[in-house]
Amino acid sequence: MSFTPNARRLGAPRIARRALSFCAALLFAGGSAACSDENPFLSPATRENVVRTFSVWTLTGSNPSLPAAMLFTNLTPERPQVLSNGSVNFEVAFDLTGDGKVRVIPARALVPQSPAGAPIVGLLRSNSAFSALTRAPERGYTDDSTMVVGVNELVLVRLASAGCIYGEPYYAKVAVDSIIASERRIVLRTLVNRNCGYRALTEGLPTT
Repeated sequence: MSFTPNARRLGAPRIARRALSFCAALLFAGGSAACSDENPFLSPATRENVVRTFSVWTLTGSNPSLPAAMLFTNLTPERPQVLSNGSVNFEVAFDLTGDGKVRVIPARALVPQSPAGAPIVGLLRSNSAFSALTRAPERGYTDDSTMVVGVNELVLVRLASAGCIYGEPYYAKVAVDSIIASERRIVLRTLVNRNCGYRALTEGLPTT
């Protein structure tokens, strides 16, 4: 089906008006969820952002029954593995370098030829403090490449394979709170915005 230039000019404003009308209707009805203040085409946010702390153990040199990775989309620590259906059960794995820093390893860097494919994970280093960074950048991420960070350093994560209907990513921030070298354990502080396409990295129900 083809569109004339006039149809194209008329179509976009009409769609925008419908999206804005939908948001207005939600607000008029007194609903607690609202459309994104920045992008009226995003679905209303339904999941609150919460700061959580997790312990993971190193990929090498630790008990193989202990979690050494994170599945951020489910907020669960996991031991990396390829599942029976060919997919993987994690998005980012962790290990220690020889000088005691944390190696952050996206799934595709660890399992480049997973039979069912591994999720696309973008990483971006930030010089901000965990609490000071309130919004994830939209660009600048490096997909599926390992990164090394130290204690109190912050990494932004873009999860492009979050399962959103229109392919919007989830965004997250992760800081290394501490490293217990004797236990091969890494303590992570995280906040994951599990609302499709929303980039706010503050606690509570996001609006953007």
